Amino acid sequence: MPSASSVADAPEELPRLITLPISPFNELARWSLERRGIPYREDPKALVWHAFASRLAGGKGTTPVLVTEAEVVPESPQIAEWAERQDAPGPLLIPDDEQGDEVRQWMRRLVDELGPQTRRVAWGHLIDDLPLADRSWGQGLEGWQRRWQLRLLRAGRPVVRRRLGLAEAEDAGPKVRVVFDEVARVLDNGGPFLFGESITAADLAFASMAMPAILPDEGFPVTLPPPEAMGKMTQTIRELRAHPAGEFALRLYRDERQTGA
Repeated sequence: MPSASSVADAPEELPRLITLPISPFNELARWSLERRGIPYREDPKALVWHAFASRLAGGKGTTPVLVTEAEVVPESPQIAEWAERQDAPGPLLIPDDEQGDEVRQWMRRLVDELGPQTRRVAWGHLIDDLPLADRSWGQGLEGWQRRWQLRLLRAGRPVVRRRLGLAEAEDAGPKVRVVFDEVARVLDNGGPFLFGESITAADLAFASMAMPAILPDEGFPVTLPPPEAMGKMTQTIRELRAHPAGEFALRLYRDERQTGA
């Protein structure tokens, strides 16, 4: 399976993916590229600094941003769509028929609705445990970014609280369950994946957006904190892992995340 290389040891002609190491949105971009069999070089950034790096590369101040020789592709749904258009050895993830429109709708809805809520589940604890946030989000960072990330986190904590709506973080769990319940109903009426027998971008989007709320034990490309390390959010995470949709996402990480093209 093609995988990311660090910027330092990857050929310059490979697409560069600017990321935060632990982010549901960045995970969808990584997984889409790898599943399609598209090599790339990952350029992880420190929290807070990632916003500046994104804009310097032509992005919108968020990650992921894919920088190719021909264009800059911001945001994970667009990167997934870009991966579909490439001549690559991996299977297509968006069907070339009417069902493809449904897959796109699911992917974008999950990114817009589920991702922000699961992110609040994780950050509901991490905002009060910056050393754990630093260890988790600092994976893959080099040089000054690794040394300064904890300071950046401390300086940026008020902004993170405000932008992620963490004053109501404990409300995120019920909102995540609404989407999980819908996914479980779809799975009850079909095959092993959201659209029957074949994995699609909708499945990748669901597992990626669910990640902060289930903290998979295996499959994710960097080490995640265990649920028991997540303080007041531990019980919420355990309940979501035990939900049928949570079990589905964990299965995707266990069985599909390491079996790309």
